[in-house]
Amino acid sequence: MPSILIVDDEAVFRRGLRSMIASLDPEWDVVGDARNGYEALEMLEKHRPDVVLTDIRMPGMDGLQLQKIAREKFPEQQCVVVSGYEDFTYVQQSMRFGARDYLMKPVEREELSRVLGRLKEELAAPAFQHRRRPARLPEEERRSSAADHLAAGLLRGSLRRQDLDVLKRIGLDLSEPYFNAMILNLDRDSVERERFWRTDPSLFQLYIRQFVQEMIDYRLRGFSFAYADTKVVALVNMADPREGRRRLLETAESIRMQIKALSGFSVTIGVGRPVQGFESLPASFREAEIALMYRLVAGGDKIIDYADAVPEHDVHTGQPKWSWDSLQRTINEGRLEEIGERVAQAVGELCRKAQTPELVHRHICKLIIHYHEVTEEMNATKEWLGEKDIRTLLNEICSISSRGELIEACRDLFGRLAAVFRSGKGALDRDPVALALQYMEKHFRGPITLKEVADKVYLNPTYFSGLFRQRTGQTFIERLVALRVEDAKRLLALTDEKMAVIAEKTGFANLRHFNRVFKSETGLTPKAYREKLRGNRPAPG
Repeated sequence: MPSILIVDDEAVFRRGLRSMIASLDPEWDVVGDARNGYEALEMLEKHRPDVVLTDIRMPGMDGLQLQKIAREKFPEQQCVVVSGYEDFTYVQQSMRFGARDYLMKPVEREELSRVLGRLKEELAAPAFQHRRRPARLPEEERRSSAADHLAAGLLRGSLRRQDLDVLKRIGLDLSEPYFNAMILNLDRDSVERERFWRTDPSLFQLYIRQFVQEMIDYRLRGFSFAYADTKVVALVNMADPREGRRRLLETAESIRMQIKALSGFSVTIGVGRPVQGFESLPASFREAEIALMYRLVAGGDKIIDYADAVPEHDVHTGQPKWSWDSLQRTINEGRLEEIGERVAQAVGELCRKAQTPELVHRHICKLIIHYHEVTEEMNATKEWLGEKDIRTLLNEICSISSRGELIEACRDLFGRLAAVFRSGKGALDRDPVALALQYMEKHFRGPITLKEVADKVYLNPTYFSGLFRQRTGQTFIERLVALRVEDAKRLLALTDEKMAVIAEKTGFANLRHFNRVFKSETGLTPKAYREKLRGNRPAPG
């Protein structure tokens, strides 16, 4: 049974076409109807209809844009356009883009029957069933080649003057002396989670790219291409860097506002600084990437200009103090019902307080490395990370420039970690204070610290200190001193070793420190304590 999707911004027209198709040929399955091109893209991905019947004039993404994107994403689909007589120029363009037929408004039953009948025969023909993907139009092929070429050059950080020949082959003459790069990135948190994962992410990219190129063609001189599933790069050529940059930023803001108004989702745009010469474009591109990273601290749905977002002093900004106490307690105690909220609070606050995205990534990576060491000792890393190695994980975290995406990634990462601890796999299912006391009893003779012991029981030092005092009634230092003094008492009673030797064996820094602490704890000096035990009989020391 052949299937068809109806696209038109007028509900009455969509209903009329549905009814007319059903009465003309019940074998046609109308899989849905969409109000605009963007909504149609989601339905195309979901239903994969054989035919798209679309109006040309629609708000937002019109029928021509829809046809361009659908042709690239779903090359086997057939397209029929519907238009008024005054829009026949658009019909001609549509036919050049591969439309199979067109209908004039108001659609007549006989004409619709003719088009549906012919399409039905073509779809049923063996030649169509075994047809390979049609070759791209020459223009599409050339643009794709240019995009691949430029993307490769930007990624390796080098472009040559002769690379401009690639653009000239698609009719784009970038002969002005200055260039500027900007990167547009979909704000994933502006799209409903279910909607994003239900739709192929590249459809968002295709929509953004079509929109950007049309705006550039209208206002500027340049070229745009897809860089990733949700990223689009625009390279702009200008005669004067100051005036050209002003127009670029105005165009970027117009793109941002119109995409949000027409599609319901938002984009963040990172803009580099103008450079002289095509060969210098990678520098502007890299700055646009860095500017885009500032979504972490500035938030999304805005234009982020490298010149404003990354002042020189930021390079030398020191790392502020940061504590993960609350989050670590939740992870260590395996409180799965709280982990999502704790991650959102901690990461969100870090993003708001940090001055640079590098600081955000640094703090999170430090926490991940800490827990990687913990799970390695527990032999539970594979249960936490699966087959992913720590280097890959850290690279993925450092590539995230959206606060919402970073929170989502950390929720998943630390949620799985908390589940490992909750399952009782490894050391954290035991009492951390009991473990700490055992460790102190074995190592008190050495120069151990609170942080060292806290690390051994996988707790933050501040949290460990409070928990230790709550559970034992003593501070860490008080307990450590008590262990050392008790051992010193034993040696004083059972041996004739000199005081300096006993001080060293029991972990005191020197003899003077030993004497002072021992007297404070017992009321006697070590020598007096020994003499008292031995009935005032003199002893060496």
